[in-house]
Amino acid sequence: MNMNHAFCPLCGAVITVDLSQDAMICPACGRPFLNVQAVAADPAPAAPTTTFLKKEFSTTPLSDLDIQYGVLLRYKGKNSYVILPDCIKEIGSNAFLTARNLRIAVLPDSITKIGAQAFSECRQLIKLRIPPTVTLIGSGAFSGCKSLTEVTIPNGIQTIAGDTFWGCTALKSVHFPPALRRIETNAFHGCTALLSVEVPAGTVIADGAFPPQTNITQI
Repeated sequence: MNMNHAFCPLCGAVITVDLSQDAMICPACGRPFLNVQAVAADPAPAAPTTTFLKKEFSTTPLSDLDIQYGVLLRYKGKNSYVILPDCIKEIGSNAFLTARNLRIAVLPDSITKIGAQAFSECRQLIKLRIPPTVTLIGSGAFSGCKSLTEVTIPNGIQTIAGDTFWGCTALKSVHFPPALRRIETNAFHGCTALLSVEVPAGTVIADGAFPPQTNITQI
């Protein structure tokens, strides 16, 4: 096992994380999170360091967020780790466009919509949990996220819009929901590492939705 001390991204408690696993439940607050969300901590941090790191990786300050009526219009910060507050109901179009430092984004379950090109060209984004509450993902929402390796589409999504994952060259694994009905043209264009996918039976797959080398199995 690859164990490491870290801070829980949800409550800030110092915990031990098994980095060989994908997720765990925080022993302090009892809530689940992806292990990639946990912020690394010094194995025996001094009190001032601990305080600093907890503050550094707490919920993103509102001064970094342009929010209107529950819609995140623009992320204005430069951090590599972003935790969005529960007051956000929708991520607007182009909200994180070319956020060059962004590596990890923690989205709350309050979000129901991710707008067109919301995370487009976030080339360092390595992992992202799309909340199960999301029912609409706009065209090109994750296009050009060249470091993204895995994604799970939430159950509320019935259509994957064109260009949604265009150019995600590191994407190797996609988990589709049973309710999926359509995958539009160029949805996964240029995803050269995506060698095989399992798509729910009955899903309409538009021409050019996947790269030519992708083996598509409908189950």
